[in-house]
Amino acid sequence: MMWLAAIAAALALAIYALAANARAYVRRTEARFPPTGRFVDADGVNLHIREAGPLGAPAPSPAFGASTAATAERSTTVAGEGAGAPRILLIHGASSNLLELWGPLAEEFSPLHRVIAFDRPGMGYSERPKRNGHTMAYQARCAARVLEETGNGPALVVAHSLGSAVALRLALDFPHLVSGLVLVAPACNPYPWKPAWWARLSATPVIGNLFCTLIIPWLGPPLSPSSVANNFWPAPVPVNYLTEAGVPMIFRPRAFRASAYDVCASNAEFGAQQPRYGDLLTPTVIITADKDRIASPKRHARALAVDLPAAELVIAPDTGHMPHRLRTDLVIAAIRRVNEMTSAPAGD
Repeated sequence: MMWLAAIAAALALAIYALAANARAYVRRTEARFPPTGRFVDADGVNLHIREAGPLGAPAPSPAFGASTAATAERSTTVAGEGAGAPRILLIHGASSNLLELWGPLAEEFSPLHRVIAFDRPGMGYSERPKRNGHTMAYQARCAARVLEETGNGPALVVAHSLGSAVALRLALDFPHLVSGLVLVAPACNPYPWKPAWWARLSATPVIGNLFCTLIIPWLGPPLSPSSVANNFWPAPVPVNYLTEAGVPMIFRPRAFRASAYDVCASNAEFGAQQPRYGDLLTPTVIITADKDRIASPKRHARALAVDLPAAELVIAPDTGHMPHRLRTDLVIAAIRRVNEMTSAPAGD
């Protein structure tokens, strides 16, 4: 019996140590990457948003969570500047946060456009409801709420990876809020294989919660460089990317589990909305690499370009799943192209 007691004591000690490590990891990471914007309410759930650039209306009053840096940012009204320029909404993909697209794009467009980004439900600093937070319909409603709370008129929506499926659902369900789409390395169509084992395990009741709480903050950070390298393959990972994109944020238990649920639900969610893509007349530019280890260009980007009546396809060679980081110039050009298409006067 002594050896059973010793095993039980060792197990209890290990669990205590892993739980303490997880709490410490969350504290360190959130101190390193604090909220950079403000919070808006979406049916009782707080969504973290960040904004920059001129406003078409008086600036909203500071809200809970706004940082000094955010309020000092170019977020005040500039008289006459940007008049008629559409807002730009950035939607990040799985295992990330609003910094993923903000870094390469916000500074470029904020002089003339109101640029808005938000943490999708459960990731970054956004809350997540207990039910249906994984559905494209719910996440599209959150995106719509962000647009409703941050100005008037439709927005040009730029989305990456799984965020592209949210952007498509936003355009399908709230067409009055979307003037155009730029979809980067989209993941949006059904696929014939199972999600990664870690996602399936993380989404499993009880066991998944223990896995995300005890193991992920311990093993996730040291394994992240190889995982990130897979996203950038065949190109090298840019210097300082992990810090600039806030990658350590995803290894907080709540965020990791939320992303895992999204990934595990994605096949069914994609299948439910893919038949509607042919009805979407929104001007769209799709940017994809020739090879991508995360989202097959043939199954997603190229197939989507066929489904969408008003889509253009741009190939960014050797950029893997990260064209927005490796060929930012192509994404910027695509945004300007869609802006031109949506702002051109109608012919007689």
